[in-house]
Amino acid sequence: MSEDYWPRFEVTEGDKEIPTIGYLDWYVPRLEENRPYNLSLSGMQYEWDIEELMKDTVYDIANHHIGALDDPRINVSKREGVGVENVVICHGATQALHVSVCAAMAMSNKKTNNITVESPCYAPIVQSPQLFNHPTRKVTRIPADDGPWRIDKVEWLAAIKDSAILMVTPILNPCGWDYHPDDRNWIVQTCKDHEVIIIADEVYIDSKREHSTYSPFHTLGEHCISVNSLTKIYSLGTLRYGWLISSKDISEQARRAFFTLSGMMGSPTLRVADSIFPNLDLAINKMNEFRNKNLPLLREMLNKMNIPWNEPPYGLFGAFKLPLEIDAMEFVDNECKQFGVLAVPGIMFSEKLSSWLRVSWSIEPKLFSDSLINLEKALLLAIIKKTSQ
Repeated sequence: MSEDYWPRFEVTEGDKEIPTIGYLDWYVPRLEENRPYNLSLSGMQYEWDIEELMKDTVYDIANHHIGALDDPRINVSKREGVGVENVVICHGATQALHVSVCAAMAMSNKKTNNITVESPCYAPIVQSPQLFNHPTRKVTRIPADDGPWRIDKVEWLAAIKDSAILMVTPILNPCGWDYHPDDRNWIVQTCKDHEVIIIADEVYIDSKREHSTYSPFHTLGEHCISVNSLTKIYSLGTLRYGWLISSKDISEQARRAFFTLSGMMGSPTLRVADSIFPNLDLAINKMNEFRNKNLPLLREMLNKMNIPWNEPPYGLFGAFKLPLEIDAMEFVDNECKQFGVLAVPGIMFSEKLSSWLRVSWSIEPKLFSDSLINLEKALLLAIIKKTSQ
């Protein structure tokens, strides 16, 4: 098994090549197999009727937006309750992360250029800073049997003290859990005390908008940056529309970085997004409908298989540990493939999660039900094989 499949925190000394994103090297070929029961999707599957929303303005989609649309930051500022000057629009969340790193380093008072990144994570979170030759340090969130995955504050403190930036993914991939409030508060205060800027990848946080614990990082301090997009919760990944929210000073540096990297946003993207923003709750309502219909089926199946399930109370996906230390990658490539199922091995996010499997419930309920039937068949076959060895 290649180590390239999980995020690369360390680059071999003297290696001048850009590390591969192993997750995509593994995932894209399996998507191309078109397995009929796809539980691997990391974003909401919602069908927007763009033509209905845009009506006759759809014919203007390729025309220049300047003079025809309001400042695109206004849509985000109104929805998030922040000033327009606190928002920077980018081509998706990944570019917003790049821009955030540039801005945070420009504003940092630390003498180091170390960046601490939590694990598990999606590989671009840690490998993007390496494009700028920033050394990365790993801190971990520890799997829990019940409730949020927790942090080791001793480990985190040592890394934070020696870093200029902390990059986190509050709703963690693959488990789907946000921070325990005590951990979140400690992270915010500790980074403030040590002059560390926090960049939070919050592309899943809108699944919590109706929860009492909803608290984007940009609301927690002037040293915090929130990154979000229309991709995961709102099913508009092809639009490549993201943003960051931060203090006015950080946002000004981010705006300059974006102009340097991209100049300006494309008119088609801005016009479609402008028509979508007043209707974003349609996707959230559909997400809640899918959760209410699909999660009872998943609970029932896992309970029948005697597989412990630490269910997140929000979001689009969760993860569980396979019985008998079954290797999740081999399981997906063998038994799951035999029954037409695709899910995501935990090893795509950390080398320590080789027996974990991530499943998504963000698909139409009938298809989800059929997918679970075949996932159960795959699990039974894998258990039989394991016990007969």
